[in-house]
Amino acid sequence: MQQITYQNKFNRTQARGIKLLPILSIWAAVLVSAFVFLIFVSDELNPIREFYLFPWVLLTGVVVAMPNVYLWYRNSFHLFHPLTLAAWSYFLPAFFAGGLILAAGFSEPYYLAFIQNIHYDLPLTMLVIMLGYIGLTIGFFLPLGRKLGEAAGKMLPNWEWKPENLFFPGFVLLILGFFNNIFGFVVGVLGYQKLAEIGQYDGMLFLMTLLWLQASFLLWLVLFKRNKLDFNAVLTVGVLMVTGLLKALYAGNRGGLYQLFILIFMAYLLSGRQFKLKQGMIAGGSLILVIFIGMIYGTTFRSIKGTEEQVGVDQYTENIFATFEEVGKRDNVKTLEQGFSSLAERLDTVSVLAVVVSNYEDLKPYEEGYGLDNNIWKDTATFFIPRVVWADKPVASEPRLYSELYFDYGENSFPITPMGDLLRNYGFWGVFLGMALLGFVLRLIYVSLMDIQPGSIWRITFFYMLLTSVSYEGFYGTIIPYFFKVGFISMIGILIVHFLVKKSVQPKF
Repeated sequence: MQQITYQNKFNRTQARGIKLLPILSIWAAVLVSAFVFLIFVSDELNPIREFYLFPWVLLTGVVVAMPNVYLWYRNSFHLFHPLTLAAWSYFLPAFFAGGLILAAGFSEPYYLAFIQNIHYDLPLTMLVIMLGYIGLTIGFFLPLGRKLGEAAGKMLPNWEWKPENLFFPGFVLLILGFFNNIFGFVVGVLGYQKLAEIGQYDGMLFLMTLLWLQASFLLWLVLFKRNKLDFNAVLTVGVLMVTGLLKALYAGNRGGLYQLFILIFMAYLLSGRQFKLKQGMIAGGSLILVIFIGMIYGTTFRSIKGTEEQVGVDQYTENIFATFEEVGKRDNVKTLEQGFSSLAERLDTVSVLAVVVSNYEDLKPYEEGYGLDNNIWKDTATFFIPRVVWADKPVASEPRLYSELYFDYGENSFPITPMGDLLRNYGFWGVFLGMALLGFVLRLIYVSLMDIQPGSIWRITFFYMLLTSVSYEGFYGTIIPYFFKVGFISMIGILIVHFLVKKSVQPKF
């Protein structure tokens, strides 16, 4: 009877999620209309110049949208469904919007010169992107994934955590994670700085910093599930906002505020709260705002700091204040121009992937010299051996070496995407099969954590950690290893919370 109650609750949540599609359609129409308007009113742009790319970009948008339309038709549409999240958080902005930006001439990076036959390789790149998302979709809908997910979900414990009992355990986990973040920043694991040499315990330290992320999501989820304004709620919101903003500032990148927004937004939706047109418009406006602010802050901060050389905490903090001072001195129009320019540059991932598509066969003989050859197999086969045991364990998926080989600039980490990594290693069929495997794994996770005992706080938290660990911008070779690492550290955090809940340690704030 209890299982039926949970299932009915989850079905109601899913039904509310169906209303998201019209909201997203409105925002998509607004953004596309604004983009078309900018193209045709600009004297500096000739939209016909790269017209050959527009049909390919539009076809890519259709391919990415269709599985989500199917989910809507099946009453299974939810903004944080694995396929939907992949679509709106990466594939559509990076490849659809990014493709439109590239075709219209808003983005003209220097590495376009590295594409050997631009009129052939850019459409071919769009085909690779479509092949990747089709593979992800087919892999997700394979019946075996659901069956294994159901079996795995039934083996997991059916812990029932009451939101009122989670404030103290959540704060314990938050403090533990926050101090690990401070220590990780001091030693150079976090922030806009890089280690000269990877130490034996640096990987474990980085994973321990994720406890802050897990605790923050858990506490936001508790707040939204309680839906009660009292001292505990006010205190928790204050602490979460202060720690979240500090982490975003010291990250020194353009995505810190965006990640904080996604954390809160995902906790809101997965808590079962209603999401109507009003909330959709507020969320959409807030998303655009945090993206713009993040672009301006991150770009200015990196310009002021200059390099990723590790500096003292005092100097790093001075750079943050200098960033605000520099932004405050600028003309508002110039600030907006910088935001648009940074956003256009950031969204255009098509041209970056096209460099890989155009050159991977010619550069393959040189990859061994950079340690990039067979990186997917190497990283997957060796990830379970900790660096404490194998101090000289090589890092096969190294962004700087990849950037140096393909873009002749090793001081920046250019996106490669799972499709680009699979293409380098296994060719076009490898793109489809590799993304299908990823879709299969995502289905297993989704079913075991969200279909079995829906509404369970610990399962939702675990699902959030695993789902957001997938990077559609980085190497495919790091996805599965990172799954296991994040799953391991997340389970430690869940066990800590469960132990404290079980002991009923509930002091009053």
